[in-house]
Amino acid sequence: MKRLLIWIVALAFILSGCTKVPRIEPTAQAPQGAIGDDIPISRGQAAKMLALAFYTPEEIENLPDDVSFPDVAKEDWAYPYINAAVELEFFSGDGEGFRPDDDLVLWEAQILMDRVAPDYEKRMVLTDDNRNMPVAYSLWTQLFEKALMSRRGEDSLYSYGIEKETQVLFTPGEENLFDRGIYGGDGYDLSVYTDEKISFWEKGGEIVGLLSVEEATPVVENIYCQKEGDQIILKGAGDKGYAFEGMEFEDGLCNVTIENGKATVKEGTKVSGEVVKRVDEKKIYIGSLGEMQWADDFRVYDQDLSAKSQNALICGTDLADFYVLDGKVMGAVIQKDVVPEKIRVLLGGGLQKSITIKGAEGFSLSNGVGEKDFTSGEATLTADLAWFDHGIVTVSGKVQLTFEDGVQRTYTGLIEMERIEDKIAIINELDMEEYLLGVVPNEMPVSFGQSALEAQAICARSYAYNQFYANAYGKYGAHVTDTVASQVFNGADTALEAQNAVSATEGMCVVAEDRVAQTYFYSTSCGFGTKDTDVWSADGTFSGKGKSYLKGQPYGVSQGMPASEEEWLAFWQNWQMDGYDEDSSWYRWKVYFSAGQLTEITEKTFSELSASNAALIKVKQGDGSWKAETPKELGKLTGMKVAERGEGGVIKILEMDFEKGAVRVLTENAIRKVLSPTKLTIGENINLQRISGGTLTGQKMLPSAFFAVKEMKNDEEALTGVALYGGGCGHGVGLSQYGAKELAAQGLSGAEIVEKYFPNTTVEKVM
Repeated sequence: MKRLLIWIVALAFILSGCTKVPRIEPTAQAPQGAIGDDIPISRGQAAKMLALAFYTPEEIENLPDDVSFPDVAKEDWAYPYINAAVELEFFSGDGEGFRPDDDLVLWEAQILMDRVAPDYEKRMVLTDDNRNMPVAYSLWTQLFEKALMSRRGEDSLYSYGIEKETQVLFTPGEENLFDRGIYGGDGYDLSVYTDEKISFWEKGGEIVGLLSVEEATPVVENIYCQKEGDQIILKGAGDKGYAFEGMEFEDGLCNVTIENGKATVKEGTKVSGEVVKRVDEKKIYIGSLGEMQWADDFRVYDQDLSAKSQNALICGTDLADFYVLDGKVMGAVIQKDVVPEKIRVLLGGGLQKSITIKGAEGFSLSNGVGEKDFTSGEATLTADLAWFDHGIVTVSGKVQLTFEDGVQRTYTGLIEMERIEDKIAIINELDMEEYLLGVVPNEMPVSFGQSALEAQAICARSYAYNQFYANAYGKYGAHVTDTVASQVFNGADTALEAQNAVSATEGMCVVAEDRVAQTYFYSTSCGFGTKDTDVWSADGTFSGKGKSYLKGQPYGVSQGMPASEEEWLAFWQNWQMDGYDEDSSWYRWKVYFSAGQLTEITEKTFSELSASNAALIKVKQGDGSWKAETPKELGKLTGMKVAERGEGGVIKILEMDFEKGAVRVLTENAIRKVLSPTKLTIGENINLQRISGGTLTGQKMLPSAFFAVKEMKNDEEALTGVALYGGGCGHGVGLSQYGAKELAAQGLSGAEIVEKYFPNTTVEKVM
């Protein structure tokens, strides 16, 4: 009855007036349900939540100490958050007392909501009787969430970096130890929630807000346990011991029920020595066990029992022990290091509807249940065949595969095929050096010279090395694909020059600070390269930590880096500019769009970009801010400009003005796709002119995002068209292949070329 009354009171806050929320001291153990129905939110706690919505904990700590209140010392836990909330103009900093421990009252909450989300239509009804009543903590969390989502027109707090966690609290304190993490709890005493499973918001390791008690007598699932005397030690984010009475058991993953400080254990069954064939966050294919579901909240432990993700379970290896309970995989414990002696390649660029297999000397198919020999002829397989009902189908022998698009290639090594959804995943597992024989001549023309090919081999090996550990294609059972999404691999197709380059550099990789470097390569530079964080940013913030050896630098140009848009335009309009890449047809290029053509093209490409990654396209709002949303009904293009460049001149943010709004496109790849130089219905063909090699039409994307914009206007200053003058082909990070060709001609060795493009690295034998 009491809880029902509390919710009636909370509802009254929104719909009409309210009754005063009583302050109830916490009991020895919090009951299951929402947290804070009967406890008011303090002004200090509200300031903390608002500050963490817009800043990270590190940013809050580093803000200038500009705010001064007589009742808040700079040493107080609340000061950094109050300082940040005032900086954000949610609270005023007029020098009077802030009263951080006082209850936030109803009229104050409404003002805060108006400042956070001025367009949010729902409002509380304030009266003389209720305006000074305290706001229940649980109600505040609802208002806070709705206001933030309304501010950005989103249905979650993801863009604010706030994530919901549900974990068991092992040990409260200045740093609260949960079963999966350690979190700061400024402003909260969590002792009442000890040994309970609670839900909360966190950002950057700091608790933003408390939500609910999920289980007062929790089950800690899939956690590694060790028996020590009459205690059981749970290995989560840190060790926690509980009294335990029960039979002896082998250390491993268990489900543990905690009640009154004592543990009851349900063990998992250990499975060892099995090879991981395929893995993602939902399923795992384990050797002879086949495909199995992960248990909810499964865990993966490294050798030191630290937490890892499922991507650490590298396909094609037997590196871990697995634990199974009730037909599901509880998790895994990695037992050994593995090295990339073999690489697994997803063939055909992705899943196939059908595959035709032919072997000059015959081949055989095996699915673990039966085997069928083909001494001659060929076999065409589709995913609906019963052969795939038992799991992976293995092909033995050197075979020629014909993919659904008609492409034919020959492969050596192990071929595995598996039905995934209603298509077939085809994996080629082979030795790393053999794999490189099929990569090098397809990523670089063999005419570029021995040293250039050796540089390519070193970079390709380093890339594959890192992709092996990244396990990025683990959901298919592969480490890489055979297209430009990884690096082009055409099977057994190779060349003598490539064989010589791979052999001469056997086992050699690019090394930075005792680690194999992340190596990237592309066709042609514009005369400058750029850094990785100016190119790749999935959320459009460009906030990642870049590699010191991936940076913007000149490649053979004699002039300094341009400092203005006018200078960049002149730089790319100069088709006589010297540079390592000047012999490439892509070294300089230009393209012209009419305003009508770009209006039509962007109407299509904006929609496509928004569907693939909404964070990379933003529309200008009435208050001047930019919000991620799909641009619609903008009218005709009226202008285009570069809003931000990165190192080496790459465009990070492109801004386009229309009759009814403005749009920003973020990251070089998105910009290149949005400005697709292909005629749709309006005007003449769109011609992409290159410094040599003729004019191209029908290109899906611009060669690079290294370009300058020249607007064309009529006598009335209305935009009639846009000319883009640019240079280079590709993303501009790492090794320029045409640049490597020139340096090889100058007499540099493969290692010297690599070290020029990846400064502060060395080339060493790693494998």
